[in-house]
Amino acid sequence: MSDDTLGDDDKAKPNKVRKKAKPALSLVPAVVVPLAKGSGKDANGLTAKQEAFCQGVGARGETLAAAYRAAFDAANMAPATIHNEAFKLMSRPEIAARVNVLVREKQAKSSYDAARIRSHVVERLHAESIDPDNPPAARVRALELLGKLDVVGAFRERVETEAKQAAPDDIAATLEARLKALLAKAG
Repeated sequence: MSDDTLGDDDKAKPNKVRKKAKPALSLVPAVVVPLAKGSGKDANGLTAKQEAFCQGVGARGETLAAAYRAAFDAANMAPATIHNEAFKLMSRPEIAARVNVLVREKQAKSSYDAARIRSHVVERLHAESIDPDNPPAARVRALELLGKLDVVGAFRERVETEAKQAAPDDIAATLEARLKALLAKAG
């Protein structure tokens, strides 16, 4: 403060506390600081509780509220509050992105095609058939099932037919004879 802003009374009393003018406020741009190691967040930028919430929703298919209850201390919270907080948490971009990744991983693991299942069955049957700890009947049954696979075809019944070449006149004569025999039985 300059002496020009002081009144005559203020100049006369030097020990009196003078009021200072408030400084003008200005906005300072926010500075984003990357989290340091050990800040309590994982590689996805989530805390352990947030990751547990994401695992509940994405990997285990829980509802938002159930995942929230499992991840956070919600014992004293009203159900409506739990639903609201779970919704708010799921609305955060980093949470939604992590849940989407977990859902895609879950879908990839569960989408088995026929070839993959067949391969698994063959591997397991083979393992069962050579496991010395299995009873002999179980090993034989595993071998039987392996043999029945269409790729192996060890137990497939094969019926061979001979193709006879007959003249069309012979076929017509045979059919006429059978028809006459059928008509004679019926009439």
